[in-house]
Amino acid sequence: MLQNSEKIIKQFQKGNKLAFRQIFEEYYIGLRSFSFNYVGNELVSEDFVQDAFLLLWENKSSFEEEKAIKSYLFTTVRNKCLNFLRHETVKNNNIGQLKGLESSQTYRDYLLEEEVHTQVYDAIKGLSHQTRSVVVMSMNGLSNPEIAAELEISVNTVKTIKSRAYKTLREKLKGVSLLLFMLYF
Repeated sequence: MLQNSEKIIKQFQKGNKLAFRQIFEEYYIGLRSFSFNYVGNELVSEDFVQDAFLLLWENKSSFEEEKAIKSYLFTTVRNKCLNFLRHETVKNNNIGQLKGLESSQTYRDYLLEEEVHTQVYDAIKGLSHQTRSVVVMSMNGLSNPEIAAELEISVNTVKTIKSRAYKTLREKLKGVSLLLFMLYF
């Protein structure tokens, strides 16, 4: 407990740095120990305690008694520790996935896959509106009769459009077969 706490708190509220120093010296060691018991890391604990004191200083006019200051400091440090532990848990749970994403093989595969998608998309985009619609519907799993009904054309027209579209796409996407081969082997 602070000696002359009422006087120190009134001075602290007015921005007196000496009063703040007394509050800091009264609670710093206890807060650091409290934080260390949660996170087990001295540097992290010190950061959390310093952050709590910084927040206390920024809100100094809000505190009228020592109990409120003590409660604020310990609650702030506890919350920072809990957030840190939650973050560490998520990080540790995902470390295997993160390592997998960092591997050059995965990165290479991702780039190749994106290149293939881009080329296919650009080739489809270059088709006429009706042809593009038939191809996209077909890629989405619709049957020829379903496409015909949707576009209000005959089933034979759908077949003809698909046949011409696939021929055009094969010509436009000759280089993609090499990329696909690299992606899957």
